[in-house]
Amino acid sequence: MKASQLAEHLNGNLIGEDLEVKGINAIPLANENEVVFVDSRRRIEELKVSRAKVVLCPEELADLIKDRSVIRVKDVRVAFAKATELFAKKERFYMGVSSLAFIEEGAIIKEPCSIYPWVYVEQGAVIEKEVIIYPGVFIGAGSVIGEGSVIFPNAVIYPGCKIGKNCIVHAGVVIGADGFGYAQEPHEGGFKNIKIYHFGGVEIGDNVEIGANSTIDRAVFGNTVIKEGTKIDNLVQVGHNVRIGRHSILVSHTAIGGSALIEDYVMLAGQVGIAPSSKIGKGARVAAKSGVVGEIPAGADVAGIPAIKASTWRRAVVIFEKLPEIYKKIRKLLKDL
Repeated sequence: MKASQLAEHLNGNLIGEDLEVKGINAIPLANENEVVFVDSRRRIEELKVSRAKVVLCPEELADLIKDRSVIRVKDVRVAFAKATELFAKKERFYMGVSSLAFIEEGAIIKEPCSIYPWVYVEQGAVIEKEVIIYPGVFIGAGSVIGEGSVIFPNAVIYPGCKIGKNCIVHAGVVIGADGFGYAQEPHEGGFKNIKIYHFGGVEIGDNVEIGANSTIDRAVFGNTVIKEGTKIDNLVQVGHNVRIGRHSILVSHTAIGGSALIEDYVMLAGQVGIAPSSKIGKGARVAAKSGVVGEIPAGADVAGIPAIKASTWRRAVVIFEKLPEIYKKIRKLLKDL
């Protein structure tokens, strides 16, 4: 496409020659017909040795870039994301249902779709049109895979789970396994664990992405819910009866205990732990390695174990580092007294 077409798609303004662009790449790797993005003055220095002739940049940096065509945008990271989506889109070819897939009687398959070899679909499952299911996937009885969704190899969708439209479920994901629920009965001076069976399901909204080897447990009753637009990284655990709102972000190694409520637009950084039945308000952000117990207000930034106001936690960390020195001074003061 022409740079002017790309600029229009990104709600930007083109400054310079209207060149043809065929892709997007990193600054040191780009060819002459690939667009790159610049988000800082440091990257402008890197740009001097790049072959790229078309540059995405924020409005405040546009005048600093010479001898190249510039697409000036308000938010370069958002523009970059939209450009990657544009160049990544490929024409889908739907191969139909492979003769090596096993489709039980009573399953509903709507074409066009692609169901690869070694897929197993149980009775009562519904596969909507334009779905792609890769080898080794299991789709349980009564589950629904929404239109345009993609299920990558070796994912497991237990019975009674619903996945919305245009979702991406990466390799090794497990949706709908029983939650970790046991009652403890006294037994010979200790206790034995009595399993609590789970009768609910999982409901996933449209445009949700679930990273490789993540797990989402079914509810005891009702549904574990993940609403539209939420993005889940690899190796994330979502417990039974958890409810996650719209357009939230869950980074790798996050674990959410049963019945927790995560409202819309929440960001959970890496290795965050959420205790069962906790609540995180709309737009809150939880720093990496934090532990949440109880309730986090809407819009709050928190950190630490247990999670507290992030600014307070940062000051506490500084003091913690100085505790040995402070302790020595206190001992000396006490001795002098």
